Order: sequence, then C-alpha cells, then structure tokens
Amino acid sequence: MRPVCRVAPLTEPGLAEPMDLSAPSSPSEDLVFPFDGEGSQRTPLPYEQSAAAAFESIRQLEAILQPTSDAQMMLARHVELACGGAHRVEPGMLAAVLQRLGYSAKLHDSACPLYKFKAGVRHQYISVCLPDAGCTGLATYIVEPNFKDTLSVAHPTPRYAALLDSLPPAVVASKPCLHRAVGIVSREMARSFADQGSDLPPWRTHQALLSKWHLGGVNVGAFSSTADGAGCSAWHAAQGFPMAAGQMYGGGKGGLPGHPGAD
Repeated sequence: MRPVCRVAPLTEPGLAEPMDLSAPSSPSEDLVFPFDGEGSQRTPLPYEQSAAAAFESIRQLEAILQPTSDAQMMLARHVELACGGAHRVEPGMLAAVLQRLGYSAKLHDSACPLYKFKAGVRHQYISVCLPDAGCTGLATYIVEPNFKDTLSVAHPTPRYAALLDSLPPAVVASKPCLHRAVGIVSREMARSFADQGSDLPPWRTHQALLSKWHLGGVNVGAFSSTADGAGCSAWHAAQGFPMAAGQMYGGGKGGLPGHPGAD
C-alpha cells in the first residue's frame, strides 16, 4: 500500500480558520485605491466644482423666486400640480386649467426681436392677478410653465448645467422678480458660451430673453405696482370678478371667467 502524505492545514497558531493565501496588495494598488481616512482631502468632482462656482447665482435665484405671499404660494402649488412634472407644458392648456380654478389667467404671445429675423421667436406665457405681498392691492404675476426648458442650451458648461439643475421647471413671479432672475441667468448663459469660445446667439441675449415676457427695455425700478393693480382691477371688472383683493380665489359670478384672448 502506498503511504498517504497528510498536510497540516494552513492556519496560524491558535486560529481555526485557514490563512488567507491571496497575494498582498501591491504598492500600485494602494495608489489606485487610497485610504480616505479622517482628515484626508478628496479632490472635488467637476460637477461639485461647477456648483460651487455658481453658488452665488444659485443662492440669488432661490431668494428671488421664493414666494412672498400665501396667494403666490398657492398659485405656485396649483401650477406645479397642473404641470404634473411634464417636460414641456402647453401654456394655453395650463391657462384653461387655472381659469377653471378661478384664477384670472390670461394668455400672452410674445416674439423675441432678433437681428436679421423679422418674425423673431414666438413665446407664450400666462399672467395672473393676485393680491400683492402686502395684500393692499392687486399685482400682475407671471406664470411661466417652461422656465427651465426655455433657458436650456444645447451644450452647457458644467457651471451653467449646475445652475440649470437648481432652477424649478415652472415659476410664478412678479415682474420685478422675474426681471432680476432672467438677468442673473442670462449673465451665466453668456458666460457659458464665452467659456466655450462660441458667439452668443441673438435669441439668447439679455434683451431677447426679457422680451419673452414683455420685460425687454424696462428697468427693475420702472415697474409700478399701482399700474399693475389698476390693470388687474380693470380686467376683473370687465370679467365680473369681485374687486376686493381678498376675494381673488372665487370663480367669479358662479362660473368660469371667459378667455381674454392673446395679446
């Protein structure tokens, strides 16, 4: 009979489990997977660097677009629910929904004036009359259901992409607030094109963007809440709405307001 050679199990003295026979990690592997211990500095990702670079603009936009009254917050919530997270919303359909909810939603048509382009670029948005922040009168608020989509570009820099990610899909803002918000975004957009060595298209200029909401050529301080209130009151009177600012959420005289048509 052939003798049997018995090999002792490869265990460390005093241990029941076999020893790990895998090869020790090489120095190069240690460099590939560095230990991220406490106090070590991790290199920021490009997106994190871009978000940090655009932080001040993002902070300003969040403050500007924040609702300042219960009426504005309620309208913004209704717009959010009506849009339902859609990538692109038809303004006319949203205006009809808001009218059924009792809002004085009015559909507007605008065209961005472009150099060498007679027709321009058509845009539609909605205006709604609400009590102003102090509930002392009425003011016009712009409802833009495609705010983020309108300001998107084909090839943004990481910095501008981070700014776009911070924008809400739809906004409800007063004219002065929207004017300031578009100014910040247009500045970042122009920088995005410049950083890539590209010319800013005429429909992407500051004035062209402002003209989408009939804000072009108007300074922030030139907006008059008194004029807005007078316009809202006149429109409500023509539609048979109650004039008191606190009664803005009724459906008129037992029904829906008629569609005012486009400008």
